[in-house]
Amino acid sequence: MSSRSVLVTGGTGALGRALVDAFLSAGDRVVVPWIVPAEAEAARGAWREALGAGRAQLVEADVSEEAGAGAAAAAAGAVDVLVNGVGGFAGGSPLDETSLEVWDLMYRMNLRTAAACCRAVLPGMRARRRGVIVSVASQAAFAAPAGLAAYAASKAGIVTLTRALQEEVAAQGVRVHAVVPTTIDTPANRAAMPDADFSAWTPPAKIAGVVLWLASDTASSVRGALLPV
Repeated sequence: MSSRSVLVTGGTGALGRALVDAFLSAGDRVVVPWIVPAEAEAARGAWREALGAGRAQLVEADVSEEAGAGAAAAAAGAVDVLVNGVGGFAGGSPLDETSLEVWDLMYRMNLRTAAACCRAVLPGMRARRRGVIVSVASQAAFAAPAGLAAYAASKAGIVTLTRALQEEVAAQGVRVHAVVPTTIDTPANRAAMPDADFSAWTPPAKIAGVVLWLASDTASSVRGALLPV
């Protein structure tokens, strides 16, 4: 497989770092937008060699905004693969105790970012009649646990976005998927839930492996997959 241009949002986070590492290991060029300075600085240290060789690029951009998503896509050039990896969690309380600000935050982080980045890369993918988009949903989108309505609804939006967008681009050679993880084994989640059974959680590298496969030529016949991981 020849080198591809890959845009990974949320690439400076725990899952995102694993996603970027997987694509770099596959020989691809990866562009990573960022908004948290400390995360960007840590990423610079981790990817120093790839950054120096021009195989990785960090771009300061808020991809929940059209301008930021456009800037990230422009830096990547002809985007072959978009991974919508940016996201987060807030809430954990009953609906009547969850503020509308939390709903806005979950929508903005988990769904609006994906929609903005899809809009930014789709014209080029349509024109070239190829491309892969993989988003990160959550099994909470299907289980809808009590107290997690805002988070679960935003991730259910990713599921619906994936299905609807695949229908829109099915005839134009673009493939659209989502991975659907359980709780991801990250330092932040371990700190938040210290008494949990970490062995039941999904390591970021495992998710990255599935995303890499979905974006590969081996999976070229797969359309609209929603893969539990």
